Amino acid sequence: MSEPTPSAIPLTSFNPSPLQTSSLSRLRVESDDAFLRDATNRAWLLRGVNLSGSSKFPRYPVPVPSHVGGEAFLVPRVSVQDAAEANQSNGHADANDATNVEVHASKDESNPALPETQTQPQQGNTAADDRISFVGRPFELSEADEHLARLRHWGFRMIRWVITWEAIEHRGPGQYDQEFLDYTVMALLKTKEYGFKVMVDFHQDVWSRFSGGSGAPLWTFYAAGLDPHNFAATGAAAVHNTLQPDEPLLRMVWLTNYYKLACASMFTLFYAGKILAPLCAFDNGVNIQDYFQSHFLGAIQALVDRIHECKDEEGRQLLEDSVVLGYDSWNEPSCGWIGLQQLDVLPEQHDMRQGDMPSPFQSLMMGEGLNVQDVATYRLELVGPVKSGSRTINPSTHPRALKKSVKAWLSPELRDEYDFKYGIRRDAGFPNAGECLWAQHGVWSIKDRKVLQQDYFARGPCSTTATALSSKNQQRLIEWVPDHWLPFARRVIEVVRKVHPTAILFLEPPVYVPPPSLAQEKSSSETKDGASNAALTTNMVYTPHHYDDLVLLTKRYLGWVNIDLLGLSRGRHKSLFGSIVLGKKATRMLFGKQIGEIQKECYERLGQRPVLIGETGLHFDVGLDKAQQSGNFQPGSSAGGIKKRSIRTALPWSSSKAKQSTPKQNVTATIATSKQFQNAFDNILNGLDRTLAHYTLWNYTVENDAPYGDGWNGENLSLYSSPPSDVANTADHDENLHEWDRGGRAIEQFCRPYPVATIGQPVKILFDRHQKTFKMSTRAPKTAASATTGDIRTEIYVPKFHFRGAEQCDVKVSDGTWEWDQEMQILFWTYGENNKEGGEVVDHWIEIQKKT
Repeated sequence: MSEPTPSAIPLTSFNPSPLQTSSLSRLRVESDDAFLRDATNRAWLLRGVNLSGSSKFPRYPVPVPSHVGGEAFLVPRVSVQDAAEANQSNGHADANDATNVEVHASKDESNPALPETQTQPQQGNTAADDRISFVGRPFELSEADEHLARLRHWGFRMIRWVITWEAIEHRGPGQYDQEFLDYTVMALLKTKEYGFKVMVDFHQDVWSRFSGGSGAPLWTFYAAGLDPHNFAATGAAAVHNTLQPDEPLLRMVWLTNYYKLACASMFTLFYAGKILAPLCAFDNGVNIQDYFQSHFLGAIQALVDRIHECKDEEGRQLLEDSVVLGYDSWNEPSCGWIGLQQLDVLPEQHDMRQGDMPSPFQSLMMGEGLNVQDVATYRLELVGPVKSGSRTINPSTHPRALKKSVKAWLSPELRDEYDFKYGIRRDAGFPNAGECLWAQHGVWSIKDRKVLQQDYFARGPCSTTATALSSKNQQRLIEWVPDHWLPFARRVIEVVRKVHPTAILFLEPPVYVPPPSLAQEKSSSETKDGASNAALTTNMVYTPHHYDDLVLLTKRYLGWVNIDLLGLSRGRHKSLFGSIVLGKKATRMLFGKQIGEIQKECYERLGQRPVLIGETGLHFDVGLDKAQQSGNFQPGSSAGGIKKRSIRTALPWSSSKAKQSTPKQNVTATIATSKQFQNAFDNILNGLDRTLAHYTLWNYTVENDAPYGDGWNGENLSLYSSPPSDVANTADHDENLHEWDRGGRAIEQFCRPYPVATIGQPVKILFDRHQKTFKMSTRAPKTAASATTGDIRTEIYVPKFHFRGAEQCDVKVSDGTWEWDQEMQILFWTYGENNKEGGEVVDHWIEIQKKT
């Protein structure tokens, strides 16, 4: 591993960068305030980026993006006999060739590619599946200066730092990757040098890499009795890494995993195991819900503790508050099957449909290895998912089944082996291995292929006694948000604040779920477990996600039609057809309107507070054909209405500090961005400006490239892309382009002026990237004018990309004086005292216009 060991870089040896101004002060959340405040009471508008998409998968011993399969992803688990039979069926002469398979009889695996500092689990032995490391995510320490300098140059001050549960606890329950924790602290110290604020994001997508996303470690499936090796054959999850060579990756199909057996079961067990899976217990009575939650919270605490331990020689905190503002409650949490009232139909709330879309009952049967008919299939059209037909799925005929009966559940022998390996101790009453645990809880009958309790996941198990059956209709429906999601979100911040008392909670709601009513209703002063919600509402920033979903899913933007999925989710439209938005102006304004609605919901339900859009962005291949998406286009061509422009990128950088280094060589990579992309991205960014929303764009991926994008499920949203190898020897220097802009994509759109810190508060900002104008108005107490002295001034980021400095711009202000630091790209504005009229609050404005 190329990273230095923790002892090689003392945690107290950093030197503050000259880029720092007042950024080291703590930011605080005040009541009835939509902005965060610094020590001088200035209003901060947070603009930043998610770092990074590649943090979803390991870096060592080799990177494992979602298009990489085989042993690097999941060691094949077949016996020598199975391998021989498979080779014979494929026409191989050597039937004993078991290359690249894990011989199951062997319990001792080794991997010399990993560093010697990695330790063995306390129980059992380590297989290659666990011998991974996320050290180097989101970047190698030797490359940190390059990427952080670029992000700061682009005006970002906020980083949503992506970390998965797997990165910390991949070796087994309670075994934390100390090297990764040390690396993370060192990487965060680098962000301090560049004056960044950080929100730590505990990230997941559809539970885990092994169910098609990211997040939880592999051993969690084994603890639940599930077998990821058979997810592809049984349809338990659509996983990019396990696709067959001739099997296409359907666009955004990973989202459908939220409704399928693997992911749905895991979230159901995680949030409601005590009600819905009472038989699943470990360690003398610890239900699987508490088992999973306690381990996840333990991993969180391990990280929080390590950050807290980072102090200088005099015992002062180096990261808490000055850099790490707080922690996300959990990325895009899911209810699994909690709340479903009918299992043999495809629920309406399962609205993301692509490829095979089995009903929950069909998923259960397929997981048991049964032949299932009439599984609905869908395809994505411009108006959303459209049913294309149905098909029969027989797990035993899948190529990975090797013509044998397979299940999504571990056999008794395999479960015993994994229990030994990971030190998992199940209670005697735990459901039997090799059989669906939901069937063993009375949800359905395997023998009769029949649902026994349609509303099991909505009401919990019911007794067969006459008394219980007669009162079944009176049994309260399970409410996931107040009963399960909120209590766990509270547990997260309570764990954090025991160590870091001033940490901000970045409360992230489930996707398209409105915020809970915690501000006004007396009934909401406590969660259903009787605990106070004070920890949730104190020092909290509301952090939902929002995308232009139709463009995100279809990679097309027509300009005159869109769908208001937010309104559909809130019941304002009765059907998908009714949510269609027509007209150029209506579609252009839709995103900003939706952000305004999200802010209003927050203010009404949670009280006025900062609303930070934790994720938003767009695929950079929107509107491109397949050849253009792969980078196969020629400079100057104009087919397909694609606008071509030359974007400078750079070869690998020197290891010296960014502020002292220059690229070894300048090269040209012609990157196509369609007019569709530009219009759709303008709608997003202009909407965020109009609403003065805080946001962190998704995302910045160091390894993004033309063939595979972000390296995760076909996504391609990174603001940066590494240069193509075929232009490595091209010398073409553009003197007008800053070195840190090389490799950036759509810089002219996302790199935009905004008020970083404002005396009083910003009221309105407007940026026209075509006319090169920026207008801003503020409102401040009249006494603020006399207070704006020294460093206490309004700071506005003004990018060189659009405005080349004071000499090339006209700057007008309502009053006061300004000073433009072109190197820092900051305009400092001091209010004047010439406005004597009005009450105690005074309005100010500034306008910047690039000269023609």
